[in-house]
Amino acid sequence: MRRGAPVHAMSEPADPTSLPAPAPAPVLAGHAWFGELAPAHQALAARETLLQSFAAGSFIARRGEPSRHWIGVDSGLIKLAVYTPDGRGCTFSGVPAGGWCGEGSVIKRERRRYDVIAIRDSQVLLVPEPVFNTLLAQSLPFASFVVRQLNERMGQFIATVQNDRLLGADARVAQAIAQLFHPDLYPRTSPVLELSQEEIGLLTGLSRQRVNQALRRLADAGMVHLSYQSIRVTDLPRLRHFGMSDL
Repeated sequence: MRRGAPVHAMSEPADPTSLPAPAPAPVLAGHAWFGELAPAHQALAARETLLQSFAAGSFIARRGEPSRHWIGVDSGLIKLAVYTPDGRGCTFSGVPAGGWCGEGSVIKRERRRYDVIAIRDSQVLLVPEPVFNTLLAQSLPFASFVVRQLNERMGQFIATVQNDRLLGADARVAQAIAQLFHPDLYPRTSPVLELSQEEIGLLTGLSRQRVNQALRRLADAGMVHLSYQSIRVTDLPRLRHFGMSDL
């Protein structure tokens, strides 16, 4: 869990840059679960799923509101977080392009327990709760996909809590980057991450200056190569294991 959220994360969200519209079929086809559906279920998802643009800093969903949509990232980067009235924050996860989140809240039809916020300008897919639960009840491939999502996300959250409480800052930065390469949760992640130091700070709860120090040490160790506004991961196995020997 992450603390020390930047002040702007508590500000009122910017208006979405566009109203939601039906998601074009090619957009949905870029997500693995859609291709596994029967034709009738693909037609249902294509007809009802919305595609909406959100500017950086916008709230995609707010804590305490009904969980009306299963949320997917077609492009951009979002995070799941909780903030207190006095500005303290806790970030649970970042979700890059190709990732989905919020299935637990939609299954339980409960109020959202966290904010979903765009870290950068993002194109977001919104599957309405009734459609999600229809697919869950009627489509075995979809149900299998959701079960895998829940299982992998639970493992990720346990690792995040462990890392936050037991690892130093350098290792926390390494693990935050490595988590974006989860093959099941985030299948589109490429070796070159268009990720700024500020964005890593939003995911880790560390200052930009401390993130900069950690990245330079990881670069000196040959695990990443740094460029302006991007990071090339050159040794993912070492990055995944960095700092874990201390546990």
